[in-house]
Amino acid sequence: MDKEYDIFISYRHDSPAEKGRNIPTARSIKAEFEKEGLQVFIDQEGCTDWNFINTIIPAIHSCRNFIVMLTQNSLDNCKNDKDWVRREIMEAFISPCKIILISPDGEVPTLPKDIPAELSAIEGVEITNIGVKRKSLGTDIRYLVEKRLFLSSKDKNEAQCVKMHIDTDYDCHVMLFKKEKMLARADEDNLLLLLRGKHKFEFVANGFDKVRTTETVEIKEEDLNSTDYIEVRLKENVVKAIAEWKERERKERERKERESRGEFEVGGVEFKMVYVEGGTFMMGAQNSDPKSPNYDGEALDDESPVHEVELSDYYIGETLVTQALWKAVMGNNPSRFTGDADFPVETVSWDDIVEKFIPALNKKTGRTFRLPTEAEWEFASRGGNKSKRHKYSGSDEIDEVAWNMGNSGGETHPVKGKKANELGLYDMSGNVLEWCSDWFGFYSIGAQYNPQGPDEGSSRVLRGGSFGYKEWGCRVSFRFSYKPNSRSCDFGFRLVLCP
Repeated sequence: MDKEYDIFISYRHDSPAEKGRNIPTARSIKAEFEKEGLQVFIDQEGCTDWNFINTIIPAIHSCRNFIVMLTQNSLDNCKNDKDWVRREIMEAFISPCKIILISPDGEVPTLPKDIPAELSAIEGVEITNIGVKRKSLGTDIRYLVEKRLFLSSKDKNEAQCVKMHIDTDYDCHVMLFKKEKMLARADEDNLLLLLRGKHKFEFVANGFDKVRTTETVEIKEEDLNSTDYIEVRLKENVVKAIAEWKERERKERERKERESRGEFEVGGVEFKMVYVEGGTFMMGAQNSDPKSPNYDGEALDDESPVHEVELSDYYIGETLVTQALWKAVMGNNPSRFTGDADFPVETVSWDDIVEKFIPALNKKTGRTFRLPTEAEWEFASRGGNKSKRHKYSGSDEIDEVAWNMGNSGGETHPVKGKKANELGLYDMSGNVLEWCSDWFGFYSIGAQYNPQGPDEGSSRVLRGGSFGYKEWGCRVSFRFSYKPNSRSCDFGFRLVLCP
């Protein structure tokens, strides 16, 4: 649009002024301004195709003064982002025009309490201190013009404007209502022409989309006609914001890298999950035939029949869950044997673990930890695909790998105090019994894939033996069970996580 306007009038077509009330209309106000020699645009007379982009936007950007007529309910529909009055005001915010509010009701204009947040910047614009009335409309308009409350062609870029200099160490996109005003270059003269009023800018560091800082710049009367710049210093806050963003990104990257290695942290407590490659193994033991698979002269009836099990990949805890981790998640320590944060947590029931601890842990980590199935536990205890077919987890000599009745002194000991098994897992024999997810039941003879145990039962499985068990109770195939609400000072657990 080649033509420049002195005034653009934004108004509600179905407002009381347009419905015959005894108050000035947009047309009558336009006519009075034109008597004073001003060029005025209103959409009813300036639109040919009623296209907002082709007609309204160019008119707003070509005008020197943008008037909002605050009639009764004129801003009520501004919550709708497709509303023309709202769109006109938003467009005026990013144009070089001066925004003025006029009430044709004859009262000092006020804003609705529930005005949309995006339009709140209206409060910082120049607001005329008079209303205009129908009977004295000509006098009122003449008063406004004589008081030079409007920008004229000669003072548009002089008397009512001031230059703002943006000082920044990083290239920043200067945004106003999510629309870019300019790109402020690092260590360059970044000048922006501002009108009197409050301007709330958002600065987005170039290349760092998550770094956003805001500055409110107020142009006062004494700033106008000043030869000095209004200085906005973004060095400190933008550099600080970028540094903080980089630090958050670094920590998040390191966290993901650690977790890819199975290393986790909760409340300053670190714990590790060991990757177990899936495979097929013979589960259980029997003592009836020395030549049969998994023969063990100490095997009990519930350890047979020996049967084939195939498992998918999973992660399992390098150690038993420690008292430190339990406390970091739950804020308490139910254990009987204390004195070292690396002692395994004990005196916890299956219900405590599944209904309280694991949901809390998953909420803190955003992951899905759970108890191992009995098959997953035994496969890992045997050493997975690296198994050397030891009687205990990692050795045929129990004292190498397990705290048991013969060496424990009748109490638990810190995790990782004995030799690890083939997968690098500790204490899968001895120290404390470990709850599994399964209901207890006798094995079936057929091959199974990722078995979950019986569908129902009265007791849950525990595996691995404890500090109070003799050697036979710490074997990799030994099974024990108890009601899920039971607690004992030798009941503990370790975690599983699926890839």
